[in-house]
Amino acid sequence: MIGTLLALTLATVSETAVEYDCQTEKQLLMRSDKGKWAYSAIDVARQDRETFRYKFSVINDTDGRRSVTHKPGILDAIGLGGTYEATNIAQGQFAFATQKASNCLFTELACGALVEISDIDDKRASFSVTPMGSVKMEDGRREIMQMVMLGTCKKSKS
Repeated sequence: MIGTLLALTLATVSETAVEYDCQTEKQLLMRSDKGKWAYSAIDVARQDRETFRYKFSVINDTDGRRSVTHKPGILDAIGLGGTYEATNIAQGQFAFATQKASNCLFTELACGALVEISDIDDKRASFSVTPMGSVKMEDGRREIMQMVMLGTCKKSKS
C-alpha cells in the first residue's frame, strides 16, 4: 500500500500538465469539384468564437511523451473528444490525430481531425484544427471538403 502511494506520488511529480484554452479566429474552407479547387477564408466574429472553442489538457511526461485530452461535452461534431498521444514536431510544437466512429458533422461514417499546437510563449499558443471532410455533390459523387480552423490559445499550468 505504501509502495503504491509512493509510486503514484513519484509519477505525479514526474509529469507536468498544461491547459490550452483555444478559440478559433479564422476559418479556411477548401472544396474540390472534379479536381478543381475552390477556397475561401473568413474571420470568426468575436460573438461566435465561443462556438469554436476547444480546451486541451496536455500531460508532458519526463521521457518527452505527451498525451492530450479533450472533453467536448454534449456535441463532438468533428471528433475531437478523447485522449490521444501527441507527436512532438519541434521545440514547443506538437500535433495529434483524433478519431470518432459516428455522429459527425462533415462526414457520414466516421470522423476525426489533425490538431497542431505551437507555443508562442509561456502564456499563449497558436493552433490549427483540420477535420476530415467529405461533401456529397448534387450528382451523388463525393468530393473533399476541408475547413481549417486557426486561432490562439491561453496557456496555464494545472
